[in-house]
Amino acid sequence: MSTINNINNSSAVNNTQYIPQTDVTNSTTNNGEFSSVLSNALSDITSSNNLNIGNFASPGFGSIPNTFLPFPSQTQSLENAIIAAGESGTSSDIMAALMMLMMMMQTGGDGGDMSPMMQVMSALIANLQGSDALRNNFLYNSGGEPFVLDTIDRMVFNRPIEHIETSGTNEAILPLQWWRPTTPAITSDPTYRSTALYRAVLDQFNVETAERYRPGREGHTYCNIFVWDASRAMGAEVPYYTDPATGNIRSYPDTQGANFNGAIAMCKWLETHGARYGWVQVDAATAQMHANMGKPAVTSSGSIGHVQMIAPSQDGLYDPSRGVAITQAGGKNFNYTYITSTYGLQRLNSGQIKHWIHP
Repeated sequence: MSTINNINNSSAVNNTQYIPQTDVTNSTTNNGEFSSVLSNALSDITSSNNLNIGNFASPGFGSIPNTFLPFPSQTQSLENAIIAAGESGTSSDIMAALMMLMMMMQTGGDGGDMSPMMQVMSALIANLQGSDALRNNFLYNSGGEPFVLDTIDRMVFNRPIEHIETSGTNEAILPLQWWRPTTPAITSDPTYRSTALYRAVLDQFNVETAERYRPGREGHTYCNIFVWDASRAMGAEVPYYTDPATGNIRSYPDTQGANFNGAIAMCKWLETHGARYGWVQVDAATAQMHANMGKPAVTSSGSIGHVQMIAPSQDGLYDPSRGVAITQAGGKNFNYTYITSTYGLQRLNSGQIKHWIHP
């Protein structure tokens, strides 16, 4: 039940760690063919943007204006990577070039327009067999910032936002990409709370079966994402995105440069900034009674790296031998259980678990 989605803001990415080694059958295999692919891809850009791209028939590929790139000194290395990718036609080379592009986007801020390079990469990836698997592997394992991954997903892989829908009459829309927010069908806010409504808000996410929260999917667990989803639906967001300077909540898609919070960071946010957003730390019994009235409540443990929604208890009571009732994602997903099922009574009494309530 430890942390969830431990994707970091670090730009230090291993260029080879996550690159598949599948070759392509219908790829460009010599420089002439690659130059043709490149020229055709950039031709569309020039016609729509009135850019003077120049002639890309030569292997030097040296006529891309440096103004496209945030770091002109890195232009040649990226060009060489794309040249190698086009000549070899292997997915490993193409994904390596894409990783380099992602790193430049991630560290480049507003220093240049990377869209021409992304459209070139899109032309190369279009020739790959198994591109869906490559896309998923790259997006989920590259360690990129959500803003960058979203941009690459749209512009390189040419994918609109994908969703899966839960079953039932009222369907919450649950993107498979954890960095994208859900669209809940059932919501609550401080002007309208009830026990039944709170339970309905939690139930709509189908935490035990929804693919969004499946333990181990793409190598992660998702307690922080579920708490983000459920608390947003309750009008009491425990945020995934926060401003690094102020701790203020940032909202998708305005996420460029934001912190994206794993469970430990969420716990710290509750302690440091939660009060500004209405979160108050209380004892376990108070938290359970609060949830039983239909008001949002969560648990946090920064030392362990876990967050949970406190659910209304089925008997309407608080039993200290079981602890609060919870709904959680994590190493195991539970739509309803008691906190001792995940922590054990000894840890529960150790003081490592904090309880928070919101109006």
